[in-house]
Amino acid sequence: MRKRFGILGAAFLAIMMVASVAVAAGHLQPSMTDAQDTYWFADATDADGKSILTRTDNMITSTVEAENLAPGNAYTVWFVVFNNPDACSDECGEDDIFTGEDLNVEGVMAAQIGVGNATANIAKADGTAEFGAVLRSGDYAATGHQLLFPAGLAGDELLLDGNTMGAEVHIIVQDHGQARGGPQLLNQLTYVETGCTPYCEDIQFSVHKP
Repeated sequence: MRKRFGILGAAFLAIMMVASVAVAAGHLQPSMTDAQDTYWFADATDADGKSILTRTDNMITSTVEAENLAPGNAYTVWFVVFNNPDACSDECGEDDIFTGEDLNVEGVMAAQIGVGNATANIAKADGTAEFGAVLRSGDYAATGHQLLFPAGLAGDELLLDGNTMGAEVHIIVQDHGQARGGPQLLNQLTYVETGCTPYCEDIQFSVHKP
């Protein structure tokens, strides 16, 4: 596996428009919203996009407004959740996930890292795309979406293990190349490094610290 992990619906936009509060079990919950720039994987320079993450006691919602994409290409977005960021080796990042080309099992278990598909979309003619996703505490990855590995490699296969306010969340945008049709497109929009035309590449990222 490569080192880097690399359709918006109206409901997702509605969630973010009222991001100051969230409705859960009929009660309003206080929330915390964090807006971050997106960056290029190649050189960590500004990619001109915006990533917004909102946390409540039982869920995380996110939107990404991506710029400078290839028109007509398929893109997936991935959650990398550090459920216990205090256990990261330094700044939470690839060193906690990989040792060389191998999975850093000790680091993944210590920081309780989980990686799963958040959502996907196809870039518009102007090279922009919007993405929206919801991750509930105690949930698996989105229904039908790929879970690369669960938090801390635990057997319960959860991505977000209860620590909505304290988890560090990295959001990765992967380019799958020109969008295909039919079932091939579904695979492109669901699985890591799948349906690549001609190759897949992690191109942009954002970091949301607790």
